[in-house]
Amino acid sequence: MQKQRRLVCIVEGKGEVQAIPNLCARILVSLSAHQWFVEKQPIRRPRSQLVDERVKSPLRPCREDGVLKALEIAAARRPDAILVTCDADDDCPGVWAASVASFQGRSTPTAAVMAVREFEAWLLWSHGDAELAKINASDPDRIRNAKGKLEKLVAGYAPTTHQLALTRQIDVQRLRQRSRSFDKLVRTLGTLCRISVPPRPS
Repeated sequence: MQKQRRLVCIVEGKGEVQAIPNLCARILVSLSAHQWFVEKQPIRRPRSQLVDERVKSPLRPCREDGVLKALEIAAARRPDAILVTCDADDDCPGVWAASVASFQGRSTPTAAVMAVREFEAWLLWSHGDAELAKINASDPDRIRNAKGKLEKLVAGYAPTTHQLALTRQIDVQRLRQRSRSFDKLVRTLGTLCRISVPPRPS
């Protein structure tokens, strides 16, 4: 019997406390990574502790003291891997993720991914093209205020109320095809957990 391996997430938003672990678990299932499970209670830190906002956008690295503290808390749970997630807003996901990766001397494998530009962009991609066209959001990865656009499709949208339910509706393969930043999340999880990831659907 294979040993169960555990992933701990570090997240930014209140709604993502439930949504990100659920999403990661569904991605791992889609990759047949049945030996992995995702801890349901992530470590939550505000963006100001994850992104160094003292540096001019868009080349902002991580906030070193905040990220290191979050990683210490995560490592205390003795996981087999740690994933750090955050909204990109107007910042460069590659610069930020690389700065988190610079802590790779730690004993627990760690990776980082930003949602471009907001977690809500991935939720928008799950809607049909006709719905997205009606709200001028044909490419959610490129728009600002994805949350505001989502409010036009989901009455009374609130992250803590709706994110988990909307995340459960995500078709992992379809979203990989549509969103490059989501595909990045899938590929990063594969690398972090040492799982083979099929090519992005065309």
